[in-house]
Amino acid sequence: MFGRTQFFRPALLVRSAVTPHWKIAASRADSIEHRVRLAQTSSFASQAASRHMSTVKMEDVTAVPSGQSAWKLDFSSHSFAFKHKKTKELMRGLLVLNACAVDILVNHSLRLLTLGERILGEKLLSIFVAPFYNQFVAGDSEEKLAAISRSLHEVNVKLMVAPMLETDVGEGHDLEAMYRKNLDKTLFLIEMAKRHSLCRRSTPICQTKHTAHLSADVLARISTAYMSLSEEKRAEAVRVLAMLMEASGKDGFKEGTLPEVYSSLEFLGLDEDDYQQLVESLPRLYMLGEKCVEENVILAVDAEFTYTNPAINLLTLAMMKVFNAQKTLIWNTYQGYLKSGLQNLQHDLRLAQALGNVGFGVKIVRGAYLERERSCALEQGHPDPVNDTYEGTCSVYNSMVDVMLREIQKDPEGKAIIVATHNEESVRLAANKIEELGLDPTVGNVVFGQVYGMAENITLPLAHCGYLVYKSVPYGSMLEVMPYLSRRANENRAVLRGARKERQLISQELRSRFSFST
Repeated sequence: MFGRTQFFRPALLVRSAVTPHWKIAASRADSIEHRVRLAQTSSFASQAASRHMSTVKMEDVTAVPSGQSAWKLDFSSHSFAFKHKKTKELMRGLLVLNACAVDILVNHSLRLLTLGERILGEKLLSIFVAPFYNQFVAGDSEEKLAAISRSLHEVNVKLMVAPMLETDVGEGHDLEAMYRKNLDKTLFLIEMAKRHSLCRRSTPICQTKHTAHLSADVLARISTAYMSLSEEKRAEAVRVLAMLMEASGKDGFKEGTLPEVYSSLEFLGLDEDDYQQLVESLPRLYMLGEKCVEENVILAVDAEFTYTNPAINLLTLAMMKVFNAQKTLIWNTYQGYLKSGLQNLQHDLRLAQALGNVGFGVKIVRGAYLERERSCALEQGHPDPVNDTYEGTCSVYNSMVDVMLREIQKDPEGKAIIVATHNEESVRLAANKIEELGLDPTVGNVVFGQVYGMAENITLPLAHCGYLVYKSVPYGSMLEVMPYLSRRANENRAVLRGARKERQLISQELRSRFSFST
């Protein structure tokens, strides 16, 4: 956790030219950073010597043509990472990232938002919330999204649009109206992802959550039934759902045939209402897949909670069966913070193989629901599904990436991955493995991803060295997005705390700019 001095440091930075206390703090920060860098240099020197490599400075990296070796990556240059950012953007970023590292603000963020709206009203609240919204969100208009896409394109980074649409168990009312709205918005964002993709070498990406298109309660019950099946029966379940999805999307079900359709799904053991909701969701999912094929846009389905993930995997594999025959456009997400993360990935790889070499694309993440998963397991008396340590999560994550990169080497046309992480070590390991396996980082079957508003010191060097890099950019109105961001802040507190290096780099860049101006 970080103290008040750090939280208010942006204010100190503004007065840098006249406040001697800031210079003392800066000197201390420089001293600490110097000792850290000496330790890092000592550690990295032995690795570099064993590879017969000399230490690489950032000036060398910026002069290197794109597509060069992974060992030239340097994530420590503030001048390179933030050269495209305006000073006011850096000051906002430092304020926001420091605030996100304060537990009391993160813990009560949703309550504070609700209370603020009630007391201040939407317009006044928006003034206080604007720094957070503008730091992480593209806005709620096509013009704003287009502007973000252009700014990313200037530094050779790609746009991945993230709708803020989801429900949890027990949430939602007037579901059909919500599903229609969510479907229309996602279809619109798929079109926008295509329309505002400015990088010719890459395929646009749009994210979605299945809980935006089917009740989380139904998904939880499907998950329980699906997990009770043998692996062979699970593959058959995917085939049946794929067949029904295609039939519902192309021609619809004829009147009077629904009992027969429900009967074909009896292996799930659901009640009639659940069967009805599941079957009604299939045309929506078909329309999403059809639109992605039409626009040549990747649809990256997000993972959610462990009690809904098996059903999410089932439905996503069915979409892969229907739409990934010619090109791998439907991707699923796998979470490294789960003890079963690697097994989940390998299980679905086998299912994809059993389905007839279906195109299999994945987004590998550490995960965003850690604390909720642990509390639910404790409440229900279940074993904790989350790795015991962060190092354990890193080990699972890196193993998942390694497995997929080897799969891509064997089948570059039918396999794909987005290495979605803010962890420098994981990025380096992935980049080294890409080079070791002889994979071409410009083809589009191996890409990297970070969240918009964070990790510029990782994104920019990757893009400069020739890797395809996407920023996940949330889209939506302030009232629509802030509850979502509050959830993500609670669930990603480890990531936000881990942004310490980024805050240090922003501080260094601001100091250098203010020093230069004086």
